[in-house]
Amino acid sequence: MTDRHAIALRRAAGLTAATVVWNLSVGITAVTTAVATGSLALIGFGVNAVVDSSVSSLLVWRFRAAASGRSEHAEAVERLAVRVAGAAFTIIAVYLSVQGARALLAGKRADTSVFGIAEGVAALAVLPYLAVAKYRLARQLHSRALHADSLLTASGIALAIVALASLLVQRATGWRSADPVGALLIAAALAWQASRSLCGR
Repeated sequence: MTDRHAIALRRAAGLTAATVVWNLSVGITAVTTAVATGSLALIGFGVNAVVDSSVSSLLVWRFRAAASGRSEHAEAVERLAVRVAGAAFTIIAVYLSVQGARALLAGKRADTSVFGIAEGVAALAVLPYLAVAKYRLARQLHSRALHADSLLTASGIALAIVALASLLVQRATGWRSADPVGALLIAAALAWQASRSLCGR
């Protein structure tokens, strides 16, 4: 193993660890806020963040082990992380599709909160750096799992935008369908990512 490769592995471990810390804190608070306000779009964003942290936690171990010369289980962990990501995307997409459709049919309106809006803004400040850095390292290390994780983080950016937009539109206009429509858009994005992860693209 070259020094450059070892440095890249340690950097990958550091980035995935940072993703775990960030997404756990933001995801849990987003889900808590979503439960209190009934926002489906915010739930989609929050659960996605928690799932991203679970995939990243597998990769923290994988890259730390590889940097220490203990990479005998690296491929198995890579495959597991990709499968976890794909399965999680699918589950969240189905849940949001069902709940979003039910909310539209029932004319249900979620409450908006300044805290939820602030969470979306904070995510847009942090996630782009993590997504781009992990994507570049994935190409350097030829890691499918890190590539999938970078896409999962990138999807968090899109989900944050959709969740934030739905909250702002509903707050500004009172349009009760803004939140479920946002949730359905998030579900479509997650379903697309699930197909890519499970098909190994």
